[in-house]
Amino acid sequence: MLTTRIINPKMIIQFAWRLQAVCIAISGLVFFLHDILDIKSIAIPFLPVATIGTAVAFYVGFKNNSAYDRLWEARRVWGSITNATRMWGAMVMDVVASRDKGSAEAYAAKKELLYRHLAWLNMLRLQLRRNPVFKESWYVRSPKLQVVKDIFGENKFEPQAEEVMHKFLSEEDRKLFEGKANIASAIMKRQNEELIEIKNKGWLDELEHSDMGKLVLEFYNQQGASERIKSFPFPRQYASFSTAFVFIFIFLLPFSIIGELAKLNSNINWLVIPFTMLIAWVFAVMEQIGDASENPFDNGVNDIPMTAICRNLEIELREMLGEKELPPRIEPVQGILM
Repeated sequence: MLTTRIINPKMIIQFAWRLQAVCIAISGLVFFLHDILDIKSIAIPFLPVATIGTAVAFYVGFKNNSAYDRLWEARRVWGSITNATRMWGAMVMDVVASRDKGSAEAYAAKKELLYRHLAWLNMLRLQLRRNPVFKESWYVRSPKLQVVKDIFGENKFEPQAEEVMHKFLSEEDRKLFEGKANIASAIMKRQNEELIEIKNKGWLDELEHSDMGKLVLEFYNQQGASERIKSFPFPRQYASFSTAFVFIFIFLLPFSIIGELAKLNSNINWLVIPFTMLIAWVFAVMEQIGDASENPFDNGVNDIPMTAICRNLEIELREMLGEKELPPRIEPVQGILM
C-alpha cells in the first residue's frame, strides 16, 4: 500500500519507460516518413481516432471501477478480520475460565487460543501471497511486482510457514498441521475443537461457547472471501481487451496528430513526438491503475497491508496477555507498507 501523497518519480519512470520508448519510436518514424521522406498520405483524419479515444476512455473507466471494487472489498475483508480478532481477544481474556482467572492453567489456555489465532492470521497472509495470480514471462514483467522486489528483495514475502508455526504454535499443533494443504483452515478447525474441550471443562457455558463459535464462523467466512478474491482474478476478457484498445489508440495517435499539426504550420510537425508521448502516458496510466489494483493479494505496491495488520493485531493480543516484550510495528519502506 502506498502511504505517501506524492508517488516517487522513480516509480513512475519504472512503470512508464517502456511505453515512452515505444511512443518515441512510432512517432519519430511517423515524423520521418511524413516530413523527411515527404509521404503525406500516412496522415489520417483526427476525428475517427478521437472517437476511438473516447470509447477507450469509457472502457478503461469501467475496468478501473471494477478493479477498485475488488481492492476495496479485500480491504473490507481484512477490516472485518481485524474487528473480529479484537473481539476474539476480549472474549478469550474475559470469558474463558472467568472463575479461574488467576490460575496458571487458565492463563495457558488463553495464551494458546490467542497464539493459535495469530498463527492463523499469519498463515492466511502467507497463503494469499504465496504466488502471484499470473506468472511472469521473459516478455512480460509486471512493474507493480518488480518495484516490491527491488525495494524489499526477491524473497522478502516468500512463504515462511515453518517460522510462523514455530513462533505461535505448540509442538503438538505443528505436528498436527504438518503437510496440510490449507494450514489456515486446519488451524481454525483446531480452534473450534479447543473451544469444545474448554466448554467440557466447565470454563465456558452454552451461551459463551455459542458466541465464540460465531466468531470462528466469522473467521472462516472472511478467509473464504479472501481466497475467493485471490483465486478468481479480474476477468481477462475485460482486462486484455482494455489493454489492446489502449495500444491500438496509441498506435494510431501520431498518424492523426501529424495531420492536424501540418494544417497549422509545417514547421511544428516535430511536436508529434511530445504530444504522442503525453497523450499515450495519460491513457497508459489509466490502464495501469486498474492493472495495479485488480489483484490486492499479489505482492504489489497497492496490496492490502496484511503484514502490518498482522503485526498490529499481534501486538494488541499479546498486550491483552500482559506481555511486555512486543515486536515493533511495521513501518513503510520508501513509501510502501506491506
